[in-house]
Amino acid sequence: MTETDFPAPPVDRPGPKRRFSPLLLVMILVAIVGVGTGGYGFWTLMGYRMTNFSDGAMAPTVPRGSVVLYRWADLPEIPRGAVVLMDLSAYPGTSAQEGLAIQRVIGVGGDQVVCCSADNLITVNGKPVKEPYAVDDNGYGRKEYRPFDVQVPPGSLYLAGDQRNNSADSRLFADMPGQGAVPLSKVRGIVVGLGSILNAEPFPQTTAFVEAGLPGDPVSDTGFRTSRYLMFAGIGLVVLGVIGAIVTVVRSAGKRRRAAAVPPGH
Repeated sequence: MTETDFPAPPVDRPGPKRRFSPLLLVMILVAIVGVGTGGYGFWTLMGYRMTNFSDGAMAPTVPRGSVVLYRWADLPEIPRGAVVLMDLSAYPGTSAQEGLAIQRVIGVGGDQVVCCSADNLITVNGKPVKEPYAVDDNGYGRKEYRPFDVQVPPGSLYLAGDQRNNSADSRLFADMPGQGAVPLSKVRGIVVGLGSILNAEPFPQTTAFVEAGLPGDPVSDTGFRTSRYLMFAGIGLVVLGVIGAIVTVVRSAGKRRRAAAVPPGH
């Protein structure tokens, strides 16, 4: 019996080597940076809250029906002239069911707030304050401030609406226990923007109290806008990185298929 000669089996031709694409690495890094940037922006943006304001006591600064953006701030960060969101149950004879209101700080702990000067201006620590945002004409050409003279307790704020003749605020309770001062525990936050979180513009701040010679810079908080930009930029980077990575992988796979289809020797 003779040994049958069989042809040698064909040698497997190695396919094209898989190479790691530097572009793929770049796209992955872009996506990772996007996750970090967008996540940080989202996290810091969540430090702000928004609420719908239906009262007209702060018009025209805050028109009726406006959405306002606010954040919490400790007392040293709440200067005179700032606008805060507060719980109306802070006032005597009211309850938690009264809800929330937006009012302006006209005095902080330790201030002597008096109404009114000969020019019909409130005075804080003896300094008359010109308040261009305050509307105090009752429609008959008369100004009807109710006189008061209060010493604001430490850890409290003295508040008033910009519509001075149409606002239930600290001034109405000046002759009651506590004199209408609002403790910080009843303050929900400081208003920093007008509009929702995704489109709010910085809230107009006043320098009236600084111009009167009182210490305390106006609130300057545009952090929500920076956080918003970071969040959107992060989303854009993630989308760019993911799409870029997919395109890179698909192109690399196509090149390997085309290389494998080329006959040996070509």
